[in-house]
Amino acid sequence: MAFKKSLHNFTVVEAQNLALGQNGAVIIDGTDEITGPFIAVTGLEASVVDTSECTTNLSGTVPATFKIPEGTTIYGQFDSIELDSGSVIAYYK
Repeated sequence: MAFKKSLHNFTVVEAQNLALGQNGAVIIDGTDEITGPFIAVTGLEASVVDTSECTTNLSGTVPATFKIPEGTTIYGQFDSIELDSGSVIAYYK
């Protein structure tokens, strides 16, 4: 479950930990859209993210899909994530 309080209610260290995903995580290994918000996504195996079905803060020309190699972590604001293949661990914001 995502934390609903403002980060202003915590010490600096506690707020930094929450911002780095210390609020829990979920393993995503199917093709359903999973709602976050997430702060980081790590590939547990080579994975393909369907950006046309995600809500993120990616800017510019965003391809319809992008790959996350096994062991690679991508940081950003992911309000939802949908995979075409693979599995990832998504860290709650």
